[in-house]
Amino acid sequence: MKIRRLVFLVMLFTLSPVITQAQVAPATTGGGGNFKLALGAGFSPFKTDYLPQWMYGVSAYWDLDFRRWLGVEVEGRTVQWNTIGNIREDTIGGGPRVRIAHIGRFVPYAKVITGIGSIDFKAPPSAPHYTHDTFFYWAIGGGSDYRLTQHVYLRGEYQYQWWDEWPPRGLNPRGFTIGANYRF
Repeated sequence: MKIRRLVFLVMLFTLSPVITQAQVAPATTGGGGNFKLALGAGFSPFKTDYLPQWMYGVSAYWDLDFRRWLGVEVEGRTVQWNTIGNIREDTIGGGPRVRIAHIGRFVPYAKVITGIGSIDFKAPPSAPHYTHDTFFYWAIGGGSDYRLTQHVYLRGEYQYQWWDEWPPRGLNPRGFTIGANYRF
């Protein structure tokens, strides 16, 4: 039930620009560059598509916004808790991130990430020493940052990944990240 509430909140924050009217924001005044950097970390419950249960991990990311609505994100995640044996998924990747609109203190966004995914797993009977592999992956995600102070934001997001090279049909890990970031 808690997962359904979390999915509902993430979807609400992501889709809220569609159901609200646009506002014109005042132009910035004063000095300063166009680049805005944010560093953050979070807790990540993920459904790995390799095991039936949810696994848990941590993530770290940085966002660099170079236009009002456009930027890049680089993220790393390790998902390794709540397993039996040595099961684990790690990812590191980056890609474009688009902020959709500011709605009060909420800043919804969408992103596309590509990178490298690494997985540790139980050895199959046909290859007893084959317990680790690394694959290219890509993902789409979206969520919202919530401004607590001028520099501190809370983040909630959902991400769906495609690991197309995993035999025989690929893997599709998916999950959430709940965390915080500091904007410089």
